[in-house]
Amino acid sequence: MAPDADKSPAAEGGEGNEEAAQPPMQVSATEAPEPVSPVDLPTEQVVFLVRHAESRWNAAQANMSPMGMIWENDHGLSQEGRHQAEELRRKLAEAKEHLPRNAEKAKWLTRLFSPDVVFSSPFTRALQTACIGLPGILPNSELVVMREAREHKRLGGFDSTGVACGEEVKKRLQEEMGYLYEEEADKALQELEKINIDTSSVEEEWWGPMMGETIEEMNDNLHELMRHLRGTRGTLEGGGAYSVLVGHSFIIRSIFDAYLLKGACSEERSLRSKLVPCCGVIAARIVWSAGRPQVREAVPLLGTELEPPDYEERQKRVSSCTCGRGKVDVSCVIS
Repeated sequence: MAPDADKSPAAEGGEGNEEAAQPPMQVSATEAPEPVSPVDLPTEQVVFLVRHAESRWNAAQANMSPMGMIWENDHGLSQEGRHQAEELRRKLAEAKEHLPRNAEKAKWLTRLFSPDVVFSSPFTRALQTACIGLPGILPNSELVVMREAREHKRLGGFDSTGVACGEEVKKRLQEEMGYLYEEEADKALQELEKINIDTSSVEEEWWGPMMGETIEEMNDNLHELMRHLRGTRGTLEGGGAYSVLVGHSFIIRSIFDAYLLKGACSEERSLRSKLVPCCGVIAARIVWSAGRPQVREAVPLLGTELEPPDYEERQKRVSSCTCGRGKVDVSCVIS
């Protein structure tokens, strides 16, 4: 589904390495105000944010295997990641068959089962997660690649460096799916063929520069992502849409750190500083007020468990870090 064009000037947005415990992006409505958008744009969107399954980078990082992290770019899913994505698919099917008794969760899930559009980051691990975990909810079997949903690029971020554009993104996905499923590759590729993948937004190089992005460039990309989401049309009252976005933990955390309303409950506040688990699903209701987005509701779904917020860590930020990104949490590690 193509979003409506915003009449305001837009900087072209491009995973930094969200797999390590990185700091929330320092963005706020006061630091980087959104321009007031045309009145005909929807003022509300519901977005189901899904973190991709475990990648080979994640696995190498967990096993403290530097060579496994740097020998390739744009890492695909690990075997554990494959199982996580398959489990996501199973959870969706089970929830559809047996809605939870909790009326609030049931309401959100019902919308998740029939979204207006499913977006994915261009990175292979996100596309694999969408194709393995979400085929049952793809509207008209279509998956739309969104360049702004990529993770931010930082110095040394091999997993945040892309290797393909346009139709080559699909070819790389096919190769990675064959590699992931080995003896079952034929069946997996047949299933993949049923999905229409729109790569029109990534015809040109879409990842960040080799030396990494500045904070300003990261902010610009986040704002472009929010503009893209706002322009999406669908069945939500007021003209907005129910969208699914398969992305990365850092960009997901950045959204909540920048736009989640103050005074949110503890569970919601954890989204500002903690990582969403692999294949975690968070429903977010986003409302634009005076042109600025506000996340007014954030609800974990399908058994997604969030860590409690830890404000002490956020108070211990230092002025610089070996990862190369300005102020960071003490939990930040090379990734």
